[in-house]
Amino acid sequence: MAAGEEFNAPELWMCRPRQLADLLREAEQDVRRRQARVLDIVAAIHENKVGKALGHETTIGMLQDNLLLSPTEAGRRLKRALNLCNSETLTGETLAPKLGIVSESMRRGELADSQIDTIIGIVNKLPARVNIKEREDAETSLVEHAKSYPARRLVELGQRIHDHLDPDGPAPTERENEKPRRELNLHTGRDGRLNFSGSFDGETGTLFSEILSPLAKPRPAEDGRPDQRSVSQRNGDALADALNLIADSGKLPIQGQERPHLTITMDWELLRERLGVAYAHTGTAISPESGRRLACEADIIPMILGRNSVPLNVGRTERLIPIQLRKALIARDKGCAKCGRPPRWCRGHHVVHWADGGHTCLENCVLLCDACHRLIHHSDWEVRIIDGIVEFIPPAYRDPERRPIRGINQLAA
Repeated sequence: MAAGEEFNAPELWMCRPRQLADLLREAEQDVRRRQARVLDIVAAIHENKVGKALGHETTIGMLQDNLLLSPTEAGRRLKRALNLCNSETLTGETLAPKLGIVSESMRRGELADSQIDTIIGIVNKLPARVNIKEREDAETSLVEHAKSYPARRLVELGQRIHDHLDPDGPAPTERENEKPRRELNLHTGRDGRLNFSGSFDGETGTLFSEILSPLAKPRPAEDGRPDQRSVSQRNGDALADALNLIADSGKLPIQGQERPHLTITMDWELLRERLGVAYAHTGTAISPESGRRLACEADIIPMILGRNSVPLNVGRTERLIPIQLRKALIARDKGCAKCGRPPRWCRGHHVVHWADGGHTCLENCVLLCDACHRLIHHSDWEVRIIDGIVEFIPPAYRDPERRPIRGINQLAA
């Protein structure tokens, strides 16, 4: 059976196991060769600034919008294109790919995306003092091993290559000495719990420990029984206490017209009767008892909710979005209505511009992050609000029929 030959379902299921394995490998190789063509197009788009011509701030934003990719995948494709495709100088001279050996292997369909990304990372992290011949040898070795091993094994080989070519490791730069490296990775689960990991430099780590230490001391119960919490639980409670102290200090910077805060939406009668569920603007459910507890120290802003739970009575006629209207936009849109970015990164946008007679009211405003705000203003994307539901009209190059797309946080409305 020839490579690339198509089969319908009955014929495929009639194939023997070895035949199916061969067909799978051939089909995958064909897909990989076609992906090389995609990268050539991405490189041309970046080189000719096509994204900006279509109203996007970056090539990654254009890939996200046009191919519905995640920011991570869009970034990976651009990185592959910049390393594995030809480019041109200002004089029109064609330059070979930065990683020519990897590029050739990719175009033969020999490398998986994960292998390509791993090799690019390994070779590009080699220090500048490694000469061209050593870089090419490293690249060749990685490509040869990629014919037999997955990406995780290439990482091990890459570490050995770095140990051989750069045994002392990279020397700290002047900038690194001036600003220590600090990392904090955050991930919010579906139940609203926040998981995090990271590392601090010695100075910051010591300060962190000193802040937690007095707050994490064991606290005996009123009847004198010892504190039953584990060390990790005491540290977690101490960090929560520290965050509350910081929030109450009044010294945090302004972001999105307000200091950091938690916005809760809950039916007033249900709050009084201790029934139902409250919701944060992120969509996280909060028990009615927790809602009552938060309300003890909260600013309570009444809102009349109409159909689809859309706030109705906080419209204003000023040009700038006042804080009350912003709260209503957060309650309705829950963040950027187009991409879902959290409210703290967003601002209010007039659907009908104020200068064109548009009112500063809920029916004419939508919450957008800066990137989506610029896209609406400088591209063929359009936004409208119908019965309290935000809809976006894509440009014709994205969808020739320009079918409306409901706001990302209103998909279930």
